[in-house]
Amino acid sequence: MLKLLAILMLCLAPSKPESERYTTATQPSIAPKSWELKFRYQDPQRISVVIPGQKEPVLYWYVLYTVEDPAKHEVDFYPQFDLVTDTLKVIPSEVKVSPEAFQAIKRQTNDALLLTPEKIVGKLQRGADRVRHGVAIFRDFDPKAKGFTLFVSGLSGEMKRVKNPGFDKDKPEGPDNLRYMVFRKTLAVPYKFPGSEGRRSESTPERVIDGQKWIMR
Repeated sequence: MLKLLAILMLCLAPSKPESERYTTATQPSIAPKSWELKFRYQDPQRISVVIPGQKEPVLYWYVLYTVEDPAKHEVDFYPQFDLVTDTLKVIPSEVKVSPEAFQAIKRQTNDALLLTPEKIVGKLQRGADRVRHGVAIFRDFDPKAKGFTLFVSGLSGEMKRVKNPGFDKDKPEGPDNLRYMVFRKTLAVPYKFPGSEGRRSESTPERVIDGQKWIMR
């Protein structure tokens, strides 16, 4: 939220050169400057799960993926998955997911190698034979959303530290007044729901053609 407010403040600033410098600083490098994992994923799917103690089934969304370390050295894999709707709702993936939800997804996918979000993190060994199978799981989100973007970070070691254009030097530095902001290379994949809002519960999100890109977030 602080990053978003700072960017909005920057857009209102009269200094065009400063804005251009900031925009350039927050773009990922054309060629990888640090380690980068090989990440393959499937489009989001929904699943309804019966949870003990709940009167109604709980609706989840999940994204299946595999991750491989093609680098010359081992890296730590600590991914972060976020769904951001076009209604500006942010839904982070669940780390300590319901065992019932994970087992329902594992049965549906029939993937014996599928790891829970808790178990997939940590040191990732090199090589194609060390590929890990994972899943990002989200609670259902705003029914009014007509689309969303999936953000995945933790796939690259590239990051940038830039001055916060909204920093107030007359106020003490702190969480609400950061002197610098850290941006990490993040994969952004936009989706849209076809059809009308009333049919969203039945529709499958479609990936926006040529929409996938790397950003700094």
